Amino acid sequence: MDQELMRILTGGWVAQATFVAVRLGVVDALDGRRLTPGEVADEVGAHPQALHRLLRLLEGVGLAAADDGRYALTPMGARLRRDDLGPLAALYGEDFFAAAWNGLEQSVRTGEAAFEHVHGEPVFAHLAADPGKAAVFNTGMAAGASFFRGVPDAYDFSGPRRVVDLAGGTGALLGTILRSNPEATGVLFDLPEVVAAAPGHLSRMGVLDRCELAAGDLFSSVPEGGDVYLLSRILHDWDDERCAALLATCAKAMEPGAELLVIERVVGRGSYVPLAFDLHMMVMTGGRERTEEEYRALLEDADLTPGRLIDLPLGMRMLTATR
Repeated sequence: MDQELMRILTGGWVAQATFVAVRLGVVDALDGRRLTPGEVADEVGAHPQALHRLLRLLEGVGLAAADDGRYALTPMGARLRRDDLGPLAALYGEDFFAAAWNGLEQSVRTGEAAFEHVHGEPVFAHLAADPGKAAVFNTGMAAGASFFRGVPDAYDFSGPRRVVDLAGGTGALLGTILRSNPEATGVLFDLPEVVAAAPGHLSRMGVLDRCELAAGDLFSSVPEGGDVYLLSRILHDWDDERCAALLATCAKAMEPGAELLVIERVVGRGSYVPLAFDLHMMVMTGGRERTEEEYRALLEDADLTPGRLIDLPLGMRMLTATR
């Protein structure tokens, strides 16, 4: 019991050590290699003894393995490469994230978003005013979407279907779907400054020629005429009232028979991770993670008929709904 309690109390230190290993380039330096602490320190520009102490902790938590004085990544540690989940770890380690979490007590006392209390403005306004932070955020969110690879297997997008990704960022999910379904076309819808950064990403995925880019506000109107609409990690940003307004906008744009796919973490599966993200959403946006029953009720109130609940990688789930 005491050991488990200490693991919880020191979890923030382990997270910080992980963020530093990603930011310094330690993880990428070890990618596919076995190096001494000194060799890693030379590559990343760090103090050899201090870096050795960092590597020992990474070994202790299972992110690295040591043999004969050399360190290598474990399979779990390798997920932190810059071409995998590394950008997500970098985002979680950003000062503006940490500062918001320092306001958790304020959120618990008032029920209000800590981010706005700490930074003086909502998170999305804060990002819009700082392109550097916005770039880190968008890259981290795209990296955190490893579950995207499971979406084309979990739902049949085959045929000449029009897929509309609402608040789809720079197109990682839409691109994954289109790449797996060559007859499908897509519409990427997000704020103007986000959509402006999408063509390069979609071009690298080889699907730009099948994508329409549309900019706007989710709460005002969304593109019409889609066969499938996507809301991936969007509803958890908002309280029930705003979710109801958003879903009503979606339903208004959807033709009878069109489907909406809601991708979120769902509370109640025996894992603490959705519960941790529930607090995270309270801190960052005033939103929340929800149970399956709560999501179904939101959809039904918008005159959408909930369907299947499908498991995806990284503990995500997809709930289908039909207009």
